[in-house]
Amino acid sequence: MNQNNIVSTTVNPFWYNDVGCWDTRQPERLVKYATRLESDKIDVLQTFYLLDIGHLKCPEKALVFDRQRGILKSKWSTRQLMIRYSRQLGFSGSHLVRAVATDQGLSPHKLPIIHGEAILMPQTSAKRGMANWYNGLYLIDAVERPLMTELVYAGGIRLLIDMSLPMVDRQLKKGRQLQQGVSNYHQRRATPNQAASGLDGTDAQNLNRFADTVVDYFGIQAHPEEISCLTKRFLGTL
Repeated sequence: MNQNNIVSTTVNPFWYNDVGCWDTRQPERLVKYATRLESDKIDVLQTFYLLDIGHLKCPEKALVFDRQRGILKSKWSTRQLMIRYSRQLGFSGSHLVRAVATDQGLSPHKLPIIHGEAILMPQTSAKRGMANWYNGLYLIDAVERPLMTELVYAGGIRLLIDMSLPMVDRQLKKGRQLQQGVSNYHQRRATPNQAASGLDGTDAQNLNRFADTVVDYFGIQAHPEEISCLTKRFLGTL
């Protein structure tokens, strides 16, 4: 699986050390390379892997693999980091992905979190709230290894994960299908059906400004047009 839509291969020189391929099955060997993550926020345009380390005897609960910042250790679990990120997306997060999966007849099991070009996929089903996540963004190849898979990211970053190649391929196919569905949804909402509501002229402009305010105030990473369209559809039923 080779991907040619990579925007940039620029990464932190940290990734050009002598480790070679990072083995995520041995997290105790990775902690020593990590610096502290001071917030509970991740950047999905740079974060390409989340590794649960809650079982280790250390204060941290997760390792965040970031293209620009190297490996970060967090006192928040992978579950907490992903819940926080999903909430920032509002309806455009897990709720929308689940709706698209239902519409396409796809399994609701192990659904990804999608934001633009980023596709964060759970490596395994969560056990006691713990799960590892890998990003489809910047992923240029997946290579089969004995009992595992090597993920190759732009910039020469290589990870070994405890997951079979066929499973990775199936998950990537499903993730990109859902990503296209989410993209189509936003495109439709960007050009709302004006017949859904009797609002026009000044009323429509005021509603759009209100949607902008709501999105900015609550920090929702969604299109203002989407909020406006949903509101107009609701008002049109009154």
